[in-house]
Amino acid sequence: MPRYRFLRWLSGCDRTLPEEVMVRLSGGAIMHLPLLLAGMTCTLIAGVAMLIDAPSPFMLAWVTLILALMVGRVLEYRWRLKRAQRGQRTPVDGVLILALLWALSLGGLGAYALVAAPPALKLVAIGTLLVVSSSYPALCIGRPRLSVLLVLLADVPLKLAVPFQAESAYWIFVAQGPIYWLATLWFSCYLNGFAERALLGESRSRFQAEHDHLTGLHNRPGFYRRVDELRRSVAGVLPATLYYIDLDGFKQINDHQGHEAGDALLVDVAALLQQVLRQQDIVVRWGGDEFLLLLPGASEFLAADIAERLLTSVKALGMTYPGVGMSMGIAREADLRQLDAERLVKLIDRADAALYQAKRAGKGRYRHAC
Repeated sequence: MPRYRFLRWLSGCDRTLPEEVMVRLSGGAIMHLPLLLAGMTCTLIAGVAMLIDAPSPFMLAWVTLILALMVGRVLEYRWRLKRAQRGQRTPVDGVLILALLWALSLGGLGAYALVAAPPALKLVAIGTLLVVSSSYPALCIGRPRLSVLLVLLADVPLKLAVPFQAESAYWIFVAQGPIYWLATLWFSCYLNGFAERALLGESRSRFQAEHDHLTGLHNRPGFYRRVDELRRSVAGVLPATLYYIDLDGFKQINDHQGHEAGDALLVDVAALLQQVLRQQDIVVRWGGDEFLLLLPGASEFLAADIAERLLTSVKALGMTYPGVGMSMGIAREADLRQLDAERLVKLIDRADAALYQAKRAGKGRYRHAC
């Protein structure tokens, strides 16, 4: 996502959409290096042809600018790739600025061609401008404001050059301008709306498939996917702590107060876990009255402190749910990056064994795995 306020507005970051949908909408074809380089190469070919046929300081400067933009795009891509490999945030401000400069340079080429180029080269330059600028809505799906601005930057300079021409026929370009701009706006908004609906539907389906319908926490498939994403994004050694939690007295609540009370207890416990834990921690309803917690980067001291806070917090639920408590087993993994599916299952088994020891010791406590 962009960092600067104007570029964030241009990318539509003020929309109230889920973060996953926003990130995917803010990607799009304009972030794809080969596509952008292909578009720049098409404009470069037209510019080189004009430079060879009618050399001028303007065309030499223009060709140099396009080459600089292409090199800058490659360097920017490599910079973002290295940051992503280190697990760092990768803002896209550079991509957007380079795209805006490219569109403005395209408009300058069209204006110069209209004023100073021979008829054949006018056709080449203006044709290239129209072909490339008409692709902006497709390149900027998810960013209709950016799409329209790119079209304006490429098209307005051509319109401004029309009064300097003797041929009155060129005023057709001016007359067509508002129609073309409004059509671009409509088409960009249409594509954006279609993409939003598709991604929102996909996001809802994935959420339902990977989250528990009662508590809203991750379920087993969601947990495995989330851990896999997390371990792939970690750049260096990062320990992880896993808690296997079982509610004490849950069966009695169900038997004496009914299943609705049992469901309400699970919802309250889920809310309690999310309140105690950090934003980066993963909370899972494993099944029934069992929960898993995964804490990336938690020290042994922090792991013990959180366990104590959880035991203390769940006691407050005893006013509403008499006899309820919590037991837990804790297991640690030295390097989160190594936590593939097989090692994750073994880590869960170790935490489960520690939970069994806590239960045997009298419930309402925690034990660390060996």
